[in-house]
Amino acid sequence: MLHLSLPSVYTLELTSACNNRCPGCSNVYAADRPPALKSARDWTNLLTTILPDAVQVRLSGGEPTLHPEFFAILGDVVSSGANVTIFTNGRWHNPARFVASLREWRDSVGLLVSLHGATATSHESFTKVPGSFQETVDNVRLVIENHISVMLSSIITHHSWNEVQAVVNLAQQLGVQGVAFNRYLGEPLPGIEPTVDEMRIALETIQNLAATDVRVKYGIGIPQCFEINNSEGCLAGVAYVTIDPWGNVRPCNHSPTIIGSLHEHSMHDLWHSDEINAWRALMPAECTTCAAYSVCHGGCRAVQELRADRRDPLRGEPLTEYLPPQEIKELPASLRPRRNFRIREEEFGYALLGQGHVIPVAREAWQVVNACDGAMSFAELAAQFGQPGLDLLGELWELGMLDAA
Repeated sequence: MLHLSLPSVYTLELTSACNNRCPGCSNVYAADRPPALKSARDWTNLLTTILPDAVQVRLSGGEPTLHPEFFAILGDVVSSGANVTIFTNGRWHNPARFVASLREWRDSVGLLVSLHGATATSHESFTKVPGSFQETVDNVRLVIENHISVMLSSIITHHSWNEVQAVVNLAQQLGVQGVAFNRYLGEPLPGIEPTVDEMRIALETIQNLAATDVRVKYGIGIPQCFEINNSEGCLAGVAYVTIDPWGNVRPCNHSPTIIGSLHEHSMHDLWHSDEINAWRALMPAECTTCAAYSVCHGGCRAVQELRADRRDPLRGEPLTEYLPPQEIKELPASLRPRRNFRIREEEFGYALLGQGHVIPVAREAWQVVNACDGAMSFAELAAQFGQPGLDLLGELWELGMLDAA
């Protein structure tokens, strides 16, 4: 499987502590939560060699804001120049003080706040903390009032599958940037995990919303053989990794596989090791025959590790034909696009690295990419590079990887 020469996206699990008790917690150490005492200095020393290559850094946990030196770590990560997202449940000991401290970095940092339903009943059926819904909603309002970027992250559960529209309505009322809907990944959770039919209905609702101007997206990819959708294939082991509170590297925060320790090996060596190559090869052989494999990447490897039958419950039969959902949109002809991504040279050509997106392009596309410097309009670029260039420009514009000069 094609992968970058080094990761561009890192999830840093700063601490194992959390003040929610979600039975479907994505962190593999959530059940016992052993103490993690890595200080800000320890984290700084650990990250010195990897942050220069980072395009996006996600601060996670547990609940990352519970780390006693959270803002010291945040400052070091922001100074690297990477885009920074804080994955948080929105429940802070002193919200006013937390938000006041965060304002210093509001131009460089965004929040992804977990809200697993549109009501206290649905949300708290997952968090298992009475009052957590209202606390999170109130704190999201506080953050928005302070002009800090926020998106919501909502896991589809048996209690919220029919609240997709309601979650979006609440997001719009709060004024957040949008909602990332996630499928549940982990061991079977009867009574909390949605049924296959519930998941399909939720997915259809998301697809219908995505076809409008509503800002919804998939946080985690859905196999195309389950239902045709516009989610993207997982980039775990392709462009990103997770570093846990003890310095261990895992392919993603859902996977229990430890590739190795950064205290003992370099990221380069771990990224090119036999251990991670074995993890990349976990996908069933039949997935590689599917017409949607290049988009889907075969679904989620981590969920296969966590299921006794070693099978993604949403995986169906390989598709012999695949036509992705497409919307025909016109580019603003007079605007002059400018790159909002980094460019990394790779063996296959170039990787265009945006916030949460990795676009591989052949070397022949370099002229198109290089021309996105604000000097030429979309109309002029289309005239010079034709339909292939226009297709690439359209994809980059739709993903927010181009700004208007």
